[in-house]
Amino acid sequence: MPRRDVAHCKGCGKHRDEVGLLSWTRLCRYCAVERVTENVVGLATMSGYPLERWRRGMAASVGGVLLDDVPDDE
Repeated sequence: MPRRDVAHCKGCGKHRDEVGLLSWTRLCRYCAVERVTENVVGLATMSGYPLERWRRGMAASVGGVLLDDVPDDE
């Protein structure tokens, strides 16, 4: 459902008159497609930020944290 109260895309910063209506998450259709593509490619190739977000979510779903996120005790 489009938002009519937001004027600028939070991804590219363009005005809604340039890119059309913005989504509920305040993204234009071009930024939304770019983010979905980045997410799908990242999960398919098991790389990048989408993979890290997925790993953290999986650990959190069972009450854990990643070892990468635990601070070193010195």
